[in-house]
Amino acid sequence: MTTSNREGVTMNKGGMKGFGSVDTYTRLAPSVDKDWIEQFVLEQRLLGVPGTRIGDSLVLVESHVSESGESAQTAFGEPRAYATEDAPEQPARSPHRISREWGFALVLGLAGMLLTTFSAQAAFSGESTLSVTVGHVVMLAIIAASLAVLLFAADVPLRMIARHPVRSGIGWTLLLVAMVGALLLLPHTIGRIDVWGATAIGVVLLAVGFLMQLRAYLAGRVQEEPIVGPGEQPARSRSGLVAACVFPVATTFMIGFSWLLQQIPELF
Repeated sequence: MTTSNREGVTMNKGGMKGFGSVDTYTRLAPSVDKDWIEQFVLEQRLLGVPGTRIGDSLVLVESHVSESGESAQTAFGEPRAYATEDAPEQPARSPHRISREWGFALVLGLAGMLLTTFSAQAAFSGESTLSVTVGHVVMLAIIAASLAVLLFAADVPLRMIARHPVRSGIGWTLLLVAMVGALLLLPHTIGRIDVWGATAIGVVLLAVGFLMQLRAYLAGRVQEEPIVGPGEQPARSRSGLVAACVFPVATTFMIGFSWLLQQIPELF
């Protein structure tokens, strides 16, 4: 490796922003086209390649490109194909599944968020019971199916998003429309639950899900390996901690938004 490349690898260590950031790519491979390198890194992530191995590959690509003057496309070919060729035969972990504890916590958090939000909406409307409709069941079925895909076949939607962002955006929008449509078009009540009892259950589910996610994060079971260059020590990523807070924060936001909507008619 040349002196300039060594400097490029060691500079800005304090400025790392976790794995996969654009700063990491430009720091380890400043001479390489960003689009090429982003596709390469994404493919290696989906293949389960460790962050240290990806960092080594980026440095190798940078060294060749800076010394030869060739583009990465010319020297190494199509990024996804080269990522597959460069990946080890036995990845350190499966890229298609996540921790069972984390997955179960997601289910609990999601259920708690929905139950708490719907209960709050009923309470704001002056109802003493929460009506469970056919639309609720259909919406939960759609969410459960989507969550199952994300938990057990995450590479499928990730590849779709990476290769067809516009189509993916349309797909997610249609999914949201289907859920909202189910709530509006299928209002038939199939059961009732006491509002405060449902709220209490929802809060408990949220709390248990959050604590399980937090425990998994603190135990290091959901840490993605940051992409680092040779000899660098990976910094602890906070992405797992942020993910653990998603459902509680989202629940608070949706309850607040529901309360605000309830107040609008009274203002006029």
